Amino acid sequence: MNDGKKILIVSGGTGGHIFPAIVLGKNFQAEGDTVSWLCGSRELEQEIYKSSGINPVIISLSGSPIGTKSLTKNFGRVISLVKSFFQTLKFIKTFKPDEIYLFGGYISFAPLLIAKLKKIPLTLHEQNAVAGKVTRIASKMGVKILTGWPECEGIKNFKYFGIPVRKPQRLSRSEALKILGLDEKISLDKKIVGITGGSLTSGPLIKILMKVSELCREFEFVFLSHEHKDEDNRHFILPQWNMNPFFSICDILVCRSGGSTLAEALEWGMPTITIAWPGAADNHQEKNAREFVKLSKNSQMFNENDSPEKLAELMKML
Repeated sequence: MNDGKKILIVSGGTGGHIFPAIVLGKNFQAEGDTVSWLCGSRELEQEIYKSSGINPVIISLSGSPIGTKSLTKNFGRVISLVKSFFQTLKFIKTFKPDEIYLFGGYISFAPLLIAKLKKIPLTLHEQNAVAGKVTRIASKMGVKILTGWPECEGIKNFKYFGIPVRKPQRLSRSEALKILGLDEKISLDKKIVGITGGSLTSGPLIKILMKVSELCREFEFVFLSHEHKDEDNRHFILPQWNMNPFFSICDILVCRSGGSTLAEALEWGMPTITIAWPGAADNHQEKNAREFVKLSKNSQMFNENDSPEKLAELMKML
């Protein structure tokens, strides 16, 4: 059975990388393993871990050297990358993990090299349907790759694993609305469209959604936003670390096509309209969306260049 291994999980950047790492790590803990998480120095990363009651090991790295066009920032990140290598090496020597799990992104590069040098069993999980740069490097180095979707462009040898997600804890609609501060603003018999995801509420897309809310007066629209206000059938609430109340009120979810968000939508079984962010590296969000729609029985893709009327029709159909 279980031999009580010591496991290091490396994940940083965004919630799309970190939440699956948290779920996997807690599963290992439930089996009797000792788990430590390692992340970068961004405040957001630390906030996400803190919301789950975890104090991760923090290294001095906040981004990839190839993730900026600024020479000054690039130089600083190269220095941070070198520094993070020695910080990670020091922790690995102290913790002495039996296994290391990487969740991709810039934070995984130094641990990848160290694990290979020290011959520590290593697994990398790729959340997107297009392999990231570190994932491609790891694949060429013979690292075991687990993928979030049945297809993963850019690598040949991988095992489809799915994306670890938080288990749904469905609340009654009245309880969920009360927690979100919407109990006196939305009646229990109204259909609700929940809107979330990355840069979803920016640029031309927000204009489309505002227009759709006018075309679909029979629906209430709840936006996860950075403000708290109400406008007719539009309600803006602050981001939620605990997504159970928000997902519990959604008759339809509208979201970007990040791998972890789509995996949660699958787990909840919600009718979903997913809108890929055109600026995603290697167009990976569109690939995620296509894989998601294959697996979901009640979801659709929408292109943000299409008309508000088309999006309104999709909502009414779902």
